[in-house]
Amino acid sequence: MTMQISDKVDVDYVPVEAEPLHKQRWRSETVRLVAVDFPPHTKCLYHQHLKYGVYLVVTPMNMMEYPHGEEPRPLVHEKGSVFCRDHTKDKLIHSAATLDKPAFLIEIELLKEKADVMPNGHLPLHPGIKILKNDPECRVYGFELQNDDQAEIALNLPTEAVLVALDDCEVEITKASSDKQEDTTHQVVLKVGDDVQLLAGKFKIKFVSSASKKAQFHLVEVY
Repeated sequence: MTMQISDKVDVDYVPVEAEPLHKQRWRSETVRLVAVDFPPHTKCLYHQHLKYGVYLVVTPMNMMEYPHGEEPRPLVHEKGSVFCRDHTKDKLIHSAATLDKPAFLIEIELLKEKADVMPNGHLPLHPGIKILKNDPECRVYGFELQNDDQAEIALNLPTEAVLVALDDCEVEITKASSDKQEDTTHQVVLKVGDDVQLLAGKFKIKFVSSASKKAQFHLVEVY
C-alpha cells in the first residue's frame, strides 16, 4: 500500500504482519509472538507497527534503523537486552538493515487495548530474579540457571507469561496443581530464541543440561 505521510513524501509499506522477516510463531487473544531473523547485509521492507512491542534481543544486534520521516539511526544492543516501544502512540513506519552480522530477536506484541490492561501495581515482584522492565503493560525478568545450586527456580505467576531461552538448553518445567499428585512435568529442549507459553499458576523450572552448563532466560508477564 502507499500512504501519504506528508505533503511531499509517499512511502510504500506493508503491515508488520506481512513483512517476510517478521515471522509470526503463534498468536493468542492477548499476545502475538514474532521471530525477527535477519541474515547479514539484509534490509527488510518498510512496515508499520501499531501495537505495544516488547523486544528481546537473543543474539548481539548491530543494525541500522530507517524510521520514515527521520534520519537513519544505529540499532545496537547486546545479547540479553530488552527494549519496549509503544507503537499505539508512534504508529511507527520503518525499515531496518543488518551490517556484516546476522540479527535475531523476539518481539512480543501485546494485543489488548490500553483500556483493558490490568494494572500490575498491586502484584508482588518475583523474589530472587532480576527485573529488566517494569511497565504497566508487562514486566520482563531475566535469570540464569546452571548445574549447581542455581539449577531451579520457582515462580508463582499471577497472569500468563512467556519464557524465552537465550541459550540452547534442556529444562524440566513442572506446573503445580491443588493436588500434588496431579502436578504435570515436561522436559523441554530449547534452542536460542525458543519460547514456552505459561499460564497463571505455580511453576518450577529446573535446569537439565546445556553445552555451556548454564542458560539465560527472559520471562515476560503479560497483563
